[in-house]
Amino acid sequence: MGARALIVAGERVGLSAPERGEFVDRWQLFNEPVTAMLLAAPAVAHAPEVRTMPPVSREHREALYEEHVARRVLFFDVRAVDDDGRCVGEAYLCNLAWPRASAELAVVIFDAGDRGKGLGPEAATLLCAYAFDGLGLNRVYTRFAVDNAAAAAAAERTGPGIGARQVGVERQSEWIYGRHADVAVWEVLRRDFPPHAATSELRTPPGEFEG
Repeated sequence: MGARALIVAGERVGLSAPERGEFVDRWQLFNEPVTAMLLAAPAVAHAPEVRTMPPVSREHREALYEEHVARRVLFFDVRAVDDDGRCVGEAYLCNLAWPRASAELAVVIFDAGDRGKGLGPEAATLLCAYAFDGLGLNRVYTRFAVDNAAAAAAAERTGPGIGARQVGVERQSEWIYGRHADVAVWEVLRRDFPPHAATSELRTPPGEFEG
């Protein structure tokens, strides 16, 4: 498959809009335990009959794509910029709420061979930049199990450079690997996020989106 147009691009990865067929055809990836943990499926509020926990089905992914079309959840393909646009992962913004201007962010890198190389944090940074400069959000947050050592290390390494910090722990708030698990919550505010070159053309002065 040829390269796709990128919405925003960094040094190694960029974000593109998902194509329905490719998005749906990835459904089996999310029945792999580690992938499922890294990218917890957002609830399908307008299709409650669709399963939102593993095992994931093709019908579930179809419903999620409809949520994307309706802009209740925004999905993005994470693509390598120097590898013919190879899709290396997926990202989303959900729980978008106005006038709170807040959203939850999640990123997953599919292949174990692509993990641990900084692709996920770069994608998350690009998505924050797009959320603030393109969508006018004021706050972006992310949640992950406290015993997810890779996610914790990435947050500790990347967070300070983009103005993000841990703001709390939700005790036993997720069901992971057959047990209730504590979840760390990290957030970044628009005012604390350093301007990013990838979204400089979208940037507006603070307050212009308000009111």
